[in-house]
Amino acid sequence: MVSGGLDGKVAVVTGAGGGIGLACVRAFHAAGACVLGADIDTGGLAGIGGERVREARVDLRHPEDADAMVQAALDAFGRLDILVNNASIAPVRQGFLATTDEDWQRTLELNLLGYIRAARAAIPALQRAGGGVLIHVASEAARMPNPRLPDYSVSKSGVLMLSKVLAAEFTSQGIRSNVVSPAFIRSPIYDRPGGLADSLAEEFGVDKETALQKYVELNRIPVGRLGTVDEVASMVTYLATDDAAFISGSNFSVDGGVTPVI
Repeated sequence: MVSGGLDGKVAVVTGAGGGIGLACVRAFHAAGACVLGADIDTGGLAGIGGERVREARVDLRHPEDADAMVQAALDAFGRLDILVNNASIAPVRQGFLATTDEDWQRTLELNLLGYIRAARAAIPALQRAGGGVLIHVASEAARMPNPRLPDYSVSKSGVLMLSKVLAAEFTSQGIRSNVVSPAFIRSPIYDRPGGLADSLAEEFGVDKETALQKYVELNRIPVGRLGTVDEVASMVTYLATDDAAFISGSNFSVDGGVTPVI
């Protein structure tokens, strides 16, 4: 974590109720920022940060919620310096042909249009603040598409281009835009009851931790383990600080060495 690197800054983090988003809220708070954590369910934010962390119940599938989210941050803290686009879904499909129009619409509505709406709402506030930072959480699936996640993979590929578009237009105005692409991160999707860890344990006929290690080996993760949400949050936090002032339009993998392409 970057201690003190965000003193006096104000951030909005979407998908903040758990996983990577919640880790980002904690990391930003530790670095000195004030944070508005936005999610459909904000229960995970309870008790974090005192007056420097606020909650907003937001569903970015609804365009008006993006504007309300940014206004909530302005009402609470008076300004906005950082947006972390993170709220998304990853439904497992049986393949491309089994993915319906409704499936595509549901995923793209949040994973891509939700990011667009949040950025569109935030940028005027960043302009008024004299500049700021946009950070978009994508996935290795944007460049290594998963046949069981066709709509998710396409949505995350769109996020890469969205960040490039924003960087091309707004970097000269002092608003940087970058992407963080995690892979094989041990988030709640693994550990929730009935989640991936339980599924793997049943498939392999072993306990959860043994099953997860086998999963790491089968996927040939060079680091030899799953990543943590805090490791993703550390990269997000760095990109939000002035230490990254010369970085815009870039994509950073947090994947244990899995992604074979740049």
